[in-house]
Amino acid sequence: MPIKGSAQRAEGNATLRTKCANCGKSIPTESGHAHPLDEAIERETWGLVGVLGHERTVFATCAECHDAGWRPTGFAGMN
Repeated sequence: MPIKGSAQRAEGNATLRTKCANCGKSIPTESGHAHPLDEAIERETWGLVGVLGHERTVFATCAECHDAGWRPTGFAGMN
C-alpha cells in the first residue's frame, strides 16, 4: 500500500495548504507533481502568473480550475 504524505508535506500538515485563487478549494502549497509513493500521481496545484495591482503575481490554482481553462487576469502563458 502506498505511503500517503507526512507532516513535512502538504497532505499531512494543514499549515502547508492554500486556497485556489478561483474557487477557494483547499489545495497543497506544493505546485509540483505528487510524491511517487502516493497513490495518485497527479498534479494538484498549478502556479499561474497573472497581474494583481499592476504587479505580476503567482496565483495558486487547483487542477480542476486549471483543466477547465481558468486563468488569472493578465495571464502570462509560456510561449
